[in-house]
This record gives sequence, structure tokens and C-alpha cells, in this order.
Amino acid sequence: MFPHFVELKVSSGSTLRNSGNVSAGHHPKPQPEKGPVMLLHELFTDAHFECVSSDGLQHSKFTVVVTVNDNQRFEGTGPSKKMAKNAAAKAALASICNISFSPLQQSKFGLISAGTSNGSIGGPSGVALNGDSGFTQNKNFELPQTFADAVGKLVIEKFNEVMKGSDVYSRRKVLAGFVMTHGYNVKTARVISLATGTKCVSGEHMSVTGSVINDSHAEIIARRGLMDFFYSQLDLLCQQQTATVTAEESASVPVPADGTPGTVVSPGQEADANAPDRQARQEIIFNKPGDGSALYTLKDGIYFHLYINTAPCGDARVFSPHENESMDVDKHPNRKARGQLRTKVESGEGTIPVKSSDGIQTWDGVLQGQRLLTMSCSDKISRWNVLGLQGSLLASIIEPIYLHSIVLGSLLHPAHMYRAICGRIESAIQGLPPPYRLNKPKLALMTSAESRNQTKPPNFSINWITNGTEVEIVNSFTGKLVNNNTNTNKMSRLSKQSFYQRYSTVIASLPGIPLREVKPTYFETKMSVAEYQQAKRELFAAFSKEDLGEWLKKPIEQDQFTLIVAAKESEHGQTQPAQQAQQQQQAALSSLLPPPQQFADQPQTVPMPADATTAAVGNVSSIGISSK
Repeated sequence: MFPHFVELKVSSGSTLRNSGNVSAGHHPKPQPEKGPVMLLHELFTDAHFECVSSDGLQHSKFTVVVTVNDNQRFEGTGPSKKMAKNAAAKAALASICNISFSPLQQSKFGLISAGTSNGSIGGPSGVALNGDSGFTQNKNFELPQTFADAVGKLVIEKFNEVMKGSDVYSRRKVLAGFVMTHGYNVKTARVISLATGTKCVSGEHMSVTGSVINDSHAEIIARRGLMDFFYSQLDLLCQQQTATVTAEESASVPVPADGTPGTVVSPGQEADANAPDRQARQEIIFNKPGDGSALYTLKDGIYFHLYINTAPCGDARVFSPHENESMDVDKHPNRKARGQLRTKVESGEGTIPVKSSDGIQTWDGVLQGQRLLTMSCSDKISRWNVLGLQGSLLASIIEPIYLHSIVLGSLLHPAHMYRAICGRIESAIQGLPPPYRLNKPKLALMTSAESRNQTKPPNFSINWITNGTEVEIVNSFTGKLVNNNTNTNKMSRLSKQSFYQRYSTVIASLPGIPLREVKPTYFETKMSVAEYQQAKRELFAAFSKEDLGEWLKKPIEQDQFTLIVAAKESEHGQTQPAQQAQQQQQAALSSLLPPPQQFADQPQTVPMPADATTAAVGNVSSIGISSK
């Protein structure tokens, strides 16, 4: 049996005394020298391994369960039995003994070094706000291993649940999702959004009405799903306000002297009528604006965690394409290639430094054949760590919301990851208007790491959002919905136009904020959020100051669209204002655009594998499984 105190030899050659009773929030001990399976057998002579499944997906083909102390079971997955066994042993050691095999180890990784421009770990101390980014000396920035495993497992299980029955659209190379928790209580964890995808829109399909998805990479789509959730939360507040006003008006109506039936509500009926309102109130995550503030704030203790099954494309991945023994050290931290801003390539995979691009992108240049470039996921995550996850429109309503942690399923190289998401600008960023700041999320690697997926990535992206929404499938090249291979031309719920419409609805009835107007165009509305735009300028200036390149923007014309007001649908499925707005903007840009039919009439289809049958495509309608 496991003694109360055990002496473990660690890789630094020193001795570590580890108590068997470790609090859940305590920092993991340094990485042991022995392998996880051998160490587990030494500590627990009754440890028993059993392979319970061998027919999983490529990256998790085998599932092994280890039983310790006769009643504690821990699961591990992997592409081979050996890797699954190792993963199960790591999970057991992390949970029972607080022993971590993660590359994020303070003894090997030097957390207390001063922050420098090349992104070494450390930096000035700060106040821990939403995002918990206060960094002080000797503070471990690793997320507790058991909690990280729970976050990743929740996203994977939710994906398998909502995609059950669709073999075609469940194919994926990158999976990402956001999980919301109250502190580190796993029981409160809730998957908010998830997505797959690895491609971007083709230049010929750029939209003048904000109706296409430009970037269909999984991390980006999952974040847009989180923004949709924020809008839903604000909608709840609007509904509460409407219900309150209605109740007050009803209370002011005098009751007839004869006590007409139906004018008096019994106490039991009153409780039932208010139950949905109380339930909605319990689910709201925002505090109303306080004294001297016009912005809603996130309630204390609510954390958002991002899970990605691999390192985000760009600076976090390009220098660590493989798992290896030297994951804890960057042997060449001062090379100029480190930290450079990078762009995704249109209709392909991989990234290139912005310094090798053509600079400013123009609408007519892209339509005439110039490749449309999009900033890498590493760069966009670093942007979220300054500007927040809510985006520019919501920044006029709520204070910035930051990531608490990032959990990776594979390829976590601590030095490269930290540099990519915040370290490369920590000594250069300055002048941020409150409440904006540089957020430094905690990091973690799952014990059951995914192996490299060598399959060809699909040309579509899926997204799912909590509250019972159906799965949405988007053609990555056109940025429009896929609907049983029919030409619907329907825009995604995550498009800029969709969010613009929701924003205009929210600000019209949201209580506690000054009356705000929707500017004539989406671009003008974004630019009117002064503090957000100032913070963005300081972010771009920090990249420039560190000689990391200039942030590459999309052609300005794509944001100069107007609000499409919902109206009665025409027989072709489009609203009349939508048709009018599209005609007006196409006329205004007629000198720059090709004939509309070149992209408006393209079938919204996804290239199918050769063996995919028409019957398989019919599974789309069965994907919409609500979460229970």
C-alpha cells in the first residue's frame, strides 16, 4: 500500500518528499525520473491495468483503465496500448499523488526569470482579475492536471455526443471548445461552444454584406460561438427587464370588486409563473453596471477555459512540430524568427511570416487573384489576451473577458506557447486604457495526448453552442452554410452580419446602460468603441516595437456593410431588405467587383470523399442533437 510519506527521486537529482494527501489546488511536484507505469507500480503494488477498448479513433484507438486501491479507476487513451497505459498511469499519479509529468515544470522551466522581449516565462507581478493573470515570483502558471484533463474530456465527449450518427461531418483534424466553470469545481463545468476546422474563405467569396465566415479554424469558430453565448446572456437580461415592466403594469391594474375569476393568482400559481424567470436569473453570468460605470462585468469566480487538441497554428506550433525530450527548453530563444506575426494561406494549411507578404490587402487586388491572407491562430489568441474574448461590439456593453487557461491535447512546448500567446509583447505593451491589460492564462497538457493526425483535413467546419442549438456546418471556402448540398446561400449565425443584428437588438432594450445608437455601417459602429480601438492600436504598436511585423488587415470594404433588418421572407428564402442591401452595396462597389453570379450562385457544397454516398449526406438533418 501507499505509505503516508514517500521519497521520490526527480530529474534534477534531488529528493522530493510527497504526501499522499495533497490538496486539489496544490501545485504539482517536479517531474520524476522514472516512467509513469513503473512509478505507479512502485507506489501501489495492487495497481491493475486493463485495456477496455481498441476500436476508437486514430488518435485514441486504445483505452486503458488502471485500478488503484481496489476502488479508484483512472482512464487513459492513445494510438497504442503502451501510450494509453502511460496516460492512465499519469492520470492516477496526478490525482492521488499530485505528481505531474507535464513539460510545464518550474524546476526545469525557470518560471521566476524576468520577462524579456523574446518571451521567456515570468514578468512583472499584477492583480489577478478575470482571467487570473497576476504573475508573481514562484507562482506556478500550470493548470492543475486533473482539472485540465476534465476540461479536455468534456469537450471531446460533447463533440462525440452532438456528432453521433454523422460519419461524414464528424471527420476533423483540429477540435477546439470553450468550457465555463465556477472556480476549479469540475461539477460546475459546462461546455459553451465547440468547433472543428482548418481552412479560410477563398478570396472570390468575400462578402460585402458581412454574411460569410472568413476564418474557419476551430479556435476562431469556437470563440465566435462563445460570443454568441454572451449575446444570449444579454438577451436574458433584456427578457428579465421586459418581464419586470410587464409585472409592474399588471400590478397597477385595479382588481374588480366582485373578484372576477382569473384576476387573482394563487400563491402556488404565482410561484410557478416566476419559476422560469428565477431559473434564467440564476444562469446569468453578468453583473449590472455599478456606480460610475456603464459596462456590465463578469461575476466573480467564473472562468473560461479554451481546449485545443493541438498547438494553435503560427508561432506556437511552427517551432515545435513534434513531441520530443527537449520540450522544456527553447535552445535558440533569440533567433529573429521567434515571435514573428504569421498569416494563414488562403485555401491551404500552414502559415508564413507577415514580412514575406505583400503588405496591405486590397479588395480589387484579392478579386484579381492576390491571395487573401488571415492572421494565424497564435496571433489571434495573443490579441484576445489584450482585447478580450468579447470583440469590439460587445466591448461597448461589457468589460473585457479574458481566458483563464488554455488546455492542449498535444504539442505543448512551454517556451513557444507562452511566447506566442503573451510573452513576446509583455515588455513592449503599454498605454492600455483601463480595464484592458495583458492577460497571461494558465497552460496545461492533457495526460492522454493526441498523436499527430496525418489524415487530409476536410473542407468544412462545424460549430455547436450550448442551450440546445443544432450543429451548424459551414463550407470553409465559401463561408456559407452547407444544407444537404442545396444552394441556400444562407449565412451562419456566427457571421458579422448576424452579430451586428443581435447587437442592435440588445442595445435597444438592455437595462442599465446609456442609450446607444447603431452607426450607419458595421465599421463605424466598431470604431465608435474608443477604449477598445485605443487598446488595439497599443497592441499593434507593441508588435511593431518588438520588430515582429505589422498586423495584416483584411480589405476595409468588407466591414463597410449596413444592418439588414429582418422582414418577411421572399419566396426564395431571402428577406427583402437583405436583397436590397446587397444590391445597393454591389452597385456602390461595381467598379471593383466581378459579376455577382461568380460567387453568389455557387453551390454551397462540401467536397465529399469518394466513398461517401448521397445517403451519408442526408445525416445532416440528424446532427442537430440538443444537449441535455
